[in-house]
Amino acid sequence: MAKMPYTWRQPPYPGDESDKRWIDPSMIILCENGDIDAAIGPLLDTLYEPIGTGLIATVFVHETLREQFIEKVRGEMVVMHRQVKKHEFYKKALRRIDCLGAETVAMMQPDDIGFRYTMVEGSPLVVCDFSQSYFSINHPSTVVTLHTFRHSRELCELAAAENLPFASAAIWCPKMSAAYEIALELNVPAVYINCADVSLLPIVEKHRNLQSFALLYSDHHYEVLVLRGRAKAIVFPAPLPLLKRPPEPTATADSPSAQKPNKRHSKK
Repeated sequence: MAKMPYTWRQPPYPGDESDKRWIDPSMIILCENGDIDAAIGPLLDTLYEPIGTGLIATVFVHETLREQFIEKVRGEMVVMHRQVKKHEFYKKALRRIDCLGAETVAMMQPDDIGFRYTMVEGSPLVVCDFSQSYFSINHPSTVVTLHTFRHSRELCELAAAENLPFASAAIWCPKMSAAYEIALELNVPAVYINCADVSLLPIVEKHRNLQSFALLYSDHHYEVLVLRGRAKAIVFPAPLPLLKRPPEPTATADSPSAQKPNKRHSKK
């Protein structure tokens, strides 16, 4: 039998069919006085490679942090994965942005005299004030959408307009009461408050069986709520040193505190 000539062929990208549909997309919500540095970590991962699973599809930022957030993200951006910047999805997104005249957050470079700035080839794309429905709700669009909100009601309306099968949301908010109010309104099965990428394994069975449950485990508070027939997991950091304080020592007959009278009540 004649030998077939060897040909090297690169496997198709991404190879896991995550370009066929959105798989477990997530959202980030940055409330007033929220921790920008902590919030943008997962976002930067998505911006580098916006085709895959568990992508950040959209970000909601309180109006007081908008400019600071944009400058921080732009300063941390790096050129996209080489397979993404030549992908048809990315080329399509660039054409759609141009058609919409949408404001974008991207890497920019000046001309020779610093008079005009143009987008760096292969720059990540954050599109302001447009939902993913303008790009793609069927598969990853290679863009992250950015919305600005003033209060929780407006936030929930904007989130509902992003018609994607969100698997989770990460809320960065210093006020737990405000974070919980938002968490209960979001139509997502899992909400992380002031944390991200925490394993839900300790409560996955309770969540699957629609059982209300609460657990303190590995410095995190886990909770399963059943709302309108659906389970919602809520997780937030709860370091044990902050929850458990050593008991105050009790005085005994032999202890110094028991032997010495209180000066305020001692008789002269």
